[in-house]
Amino acid sequence: MSDQKEDIRSRIDLVDLIQEYVPLKQAGSVSWKGLCPFHAEKTPSFHVSRDRQIWHCFGCNEGGDCFAFVMRMEGMDFPEALRHLGAKVGIEVARFSSAESNEKQRLVAANTFAAGYYRKVLTDAASAADARAYVARRGIPEELAQAFGLGVAPDAWDALAQAFVKRGIPETDGERAGLLMRRRQGSGFIDRFRRRLMIPLRDAQGSVVGFTGRVFAEAALGSRLSAESSAERRAPNAESAGPKYLNSPETPVYHKGSMLFGLDLAKKAIREAGRVIIVEGQMDVIASHKAGVANIVASSGTALTEAQLALLKRYASTIVFSFDADAAGFKAAQRGITLARQAGFDVRVAVLPASAGKDPDEAVQKDPRLWRDAVQRTVPIMQYFIDRAVAGRNLNDVDDKRAISSFLLPEFAHMSDVVEREHWLQAVADLLRTDLAVLRQSIQRPQASPPTPLPSRGEGGSPPASPYTSAERARVRTREDQSLELLLGLFINLNEFRALIAERLPPSGLPADARIRGLYAPAVSLYDRERSSPAAPSDLFERLRRQLQALPEPERTSETSLLDAAVLQAERLVEDQPPAAVAGHVRQLIEAVASSEVRRRRKALEQDIRRAESAGNKEEVQRLLESLNRLMS
Repeated sequence: MSDQKEDIRSRIDLVDLIQEYVPLKQAGSVSWKGLCPFHAEKTPSFHVSRDRQIWHCFGCNEGGDCFAFVMRMEGMDFPEALRHLGAKVGIEVARFSSAESNEKQRLVAANTFAAGYYRKVLTDAASAADARAYVARRGIPEELAQAFGLGVAPDAWDALAQAFVKRGIPETDGERAGLLMRRRQGSGFIDRFRRRLMIPLRDAQGSVVGFTGRVFAEAALGSRLSAESSAERRAPNAESAGPKYLNSPETPVYHKGSMLFGLDLAKKAIREAGRVIIVEGQMDVIASHKAGVANIVASSGTALTEAQLALLKRYASTIVFSFDADAAGFKAAQRGITLARQAGFDVRVAVLPASAGKDPDEAVQKDPRLWRDAVQRTVPIMQYFIDRAVAGRNLNDVDDKRAISSFLLPEFAHMSDVVEREHWLQAVADLLRTDLAVLRQSIQRPQASPPTPLPSRGEGGSPPASPYTSAERARVRTREDQSLELLLGLFINLNEFRALIAERLPPSGLPADARIRGLYAPAVSLYDRERSSPAAPSDLFERLRRQLQALPEPERTSETSLLDAAVLQAERLVEDQPPAAVAGHVRQLIEAVASSEVRRRRKALEQDIRRAESAGNKEEVQRLLESLNRLMS
């Protein structure tokens, strides 16, 4: 396992991997920086070392290697990250056998098999001619039908169940995946989805976790196989008429509140555009791709949740909501808009003209340019609110003015940027012909909401805990702390200065509570053993990292993060500087640490002297004074 992990890590270029998610700018010959994807910031504190293949954010203290980044970014556990990165570099990783992991893998496998089965029925079965005609009428080309995995569930009670049996997949896996249901009478299983266009629901990594089944021939829904009893026909979800859309039920791998349809196909386009378009329906997403607009996902008929927004935060900072001219979907989207603004998104709106139809799908059917133009001409959410508020109102009527202000003023509570808030306050004051100061006083600012956590994949839960305790986060890092960490990083990075640093700063000379003591002492020990050997110097960083793997959690994660941070800080300090300047930095840091140690020892001696004086111990006072004089001489 460890060999496989190292093989994968050696083949991944961390800078290229991270740039799939976060724009980075080169900050030196081997280092890069960008805005941290794990906390809100305006000044880059997220640093990546191509030489060391590590990353660290000096703002939120998150850091690690390629596996840590993917786990944090995609909400994966380590086995999932190992398989994910292994697939990128062509290394097949064996499945792990934990009960929870095993079940999720089986359910994804069941859904993946079902997606392939439904797809083959659509493309090959004679009985699916009307489904193929429906797809053609919707104007969906074959390449898009294939990209989205469109299929069809046959008009049969147990076609998929029988396919499971033939393939050797346990029908209980199909039941747990929401694909099969137990018969009401007798033994065995029946299909949940029948005579429906099947749209696979895939997570951000492209794994099939569920389905939406859409009615495609409403008039023909009454035809069913006559062999089953009438009682079974009335079974729940046996949809003799059924809803227009039928989704998979909640399962261990499918949670509607954390799913965004089309994200797996949209990630790259979203990152490139810096914005994501939110629509309601899955057909809207497919139509948008047909029109050439790929940075789009669907909330599948529900208001955006915090988990979905946290997922989108990985890829974009701007959200564009789409509404038709009558804004029929606005009310349903209002909560999602509020949550998006609280999460720090720049929220905008694309408004379809009345002539375009009720949704993006209809607009694209009429003319793809209608949709492309709408997403190009977006307006800030406050401008959209203002336009909605004044529509049909008389700005000379006091009741209408009161209604407009009641609608608009609460929205200012969601603005954290002072410049933006003042801009729109002025606009509303001008609109209502009201004094700006009066409006400003009427705004009640809420308590700031905490940052939304990243969900684990398939769940709406919190991300893996930070390696730092709350006490460590709260601790103020002194200049001595910073100097010690830099010296540790320089000691590891620069072989030519190790002798000087080790001589002037032995591990025993570090403060007992120094965080780096647990790293510096073994680093010096490794160096001492190495310099007595005739072999060429090895990579001290990698040897220390391997040693840390033997520590128990959470100490291992905490110490590894500290090591990475120290090395990256040192790399930043000496990046592209001449040797003389680097030597000067090393000496200054050693002097700074030595001066701190003198101050600390002097303070301790002065405290001891005062205690001895209070006790009337003249001999002890004299001894301590001599020690203090020697220290200060």
